[in-house]
Amino acid sequence: MKVILAFQHPADSLKLQSAYFLIQYLENNYSIWSSLIDSSGNIVEINPEDFPDYPAIKKYRDSIENISGKLSYRADSIWLDIYNINSGFLIEHINTAFNTWKKSPWDINYDFNTFCEYILPYRVANEKIEPTAKHFQEKYMDLLKHNIIETAKLLNNEINNELSYDERLVINPIAQLITITEQTRTGNLLDINIYKVAALRSLGIAAALDYTPFFADSILGYYSTTVILPNSDKLILTRSESQSTPYSQGNVAKVYRRSFKNDPHSLFSIKGMETHTPPFLGNYNYLDVTDEYVQTADVTFDFADTSQFIYLAVFNDCSWQPVEWSRAGIDCKAKFTNMGTDVNYMPIIVSDDRVIPVGQSFYLID
Repeated sequence: MKVILAFQHPADSLKLQSAYFLIQYLENNYSIWSSLIDSSGNIVEINPEDFPDYPAIKKYRDSIENISGKLSYRADSIWLDIYNINSGFLIEHINTAFNTWKKSPWDINYDFNTFCEYILPYRVANEKIEPTAKHFQEKYMDLLKHNIIETAKLLNNEINNELSYDERLVINPIAQLITITEQTRTGNLLDINIYKVAALRSLGIAAALDYTPFFADSILGYYSTTVILPNSDKLILTRSESQSTPYSQGNVAKVYRRSFKNDPHSLFSIKGMETHTPPFLGNYNYLDVTDEYVQTADVTFDFADTSQFIYLAVFNDCSWQPVEWSRAGIDCKAKFTNMGTDVNYMPIIVSDDRVIPVGQSFYLID
């Protein structure tokens, strides 16, 4: 209520709408603390700094699984924003973001909807919330003398030079604090791109975190930063100037964009709290942007069991990893839309971290 009362002056009508936007989705956003556990629920400690590279970590993890069963991440605590974001933080954040938007030096400004979705949010993913906007504004103020595209590219280059990518850190179950990323000058792809998105937004540049859960032709997945330009064009920021896009035809089945807004038709919204779902698909808000990167096609299966979710999986790191979900309708058909083509898929169901094939693998062509 304090947040609403803070913006009752007629001149603050858009700030009031901004407040309503954030408050509307507070219950659908959260910070999470997780642990790596074995099949008996025992916590497994793996310090990335004890290993020379990720393959060494993978080899060590495999040795543990041979003895203690499959390892998985357990959510130890979830801090819902609706209970843990106070009114003072929201009021200050709205004022800061709004003033940045209105005083933007760009010749063509963003519309209010784009501002709400890609500049206003105080979080990028499920990281712990930190008030970093003013810090980033001071740190990167000199870049504002350029146009929006040049500013975004220069900021990306500065961050790439400042922060080193450490693949070993993919073992970390949660994103590290932005302040830790800055202090250690290193992070995994999630850490670094959270940093980039937060920095861009602090300068009034609309930005979002894009990702593929798992590549279709190699191990792990990928995170990147997308700048949404005022004319609705996109600018993909990568780890080097020579890399045009990390997502190419045949190597990705799905690309998602983290969203602050909640989609009532998403798996995150409709699944029961007790229902186990793959974390990339059922644990937060996202938009499907696969067709912004690659050619896509739709796939339909006969699937009689309407009580279960069915997934399409790609083969990654010696196992089938789910990348999209569906549910059979009254016609007993499960439809998957906007799937990347030139990719091998397997229809599966997931039960207590076990992947169970429910059909034959197939190669999807356009």
